[in-house]
Amino acid sequence: MKLYARTHDNLPSTEIIAMRNAMWEKVSTRSHKPSKVFPFGPNADEVMLFGTVEFTFKEGGGSAVDWAARAKLVQEGGKVKMGFYQVYMDTAAMAAKK
Repeated sequence: MKLYARTHDNLPSTEIIAMRNAMWEKVSTRSHKPSKVFPFGPNADEVMLFGTVEFTFKEGGGSAVDWAARAKLVQEGGKVKMGFYQVYMDTAAMAAKK
């Protein structure tokens, strides 16, 4: 299982760029489709998500695997956005489908 976080406060920018490039090394498209969102906390500004991500590989073919995430929601300019986003994905299942 791999864990990816949207906020990278402790990483130098070169490591963030390298990580993001590696995530797209073999993948040409990605489509996250949440099927359930579970709010929690006194103001429900944190949520857990569950869904499926569909991949198209650069070498052809595709795959879909389940994923889960934790998100912290913030208001910015009258809109709700993700201030923090952390994904949990079974990368062994993804590798088996290649």
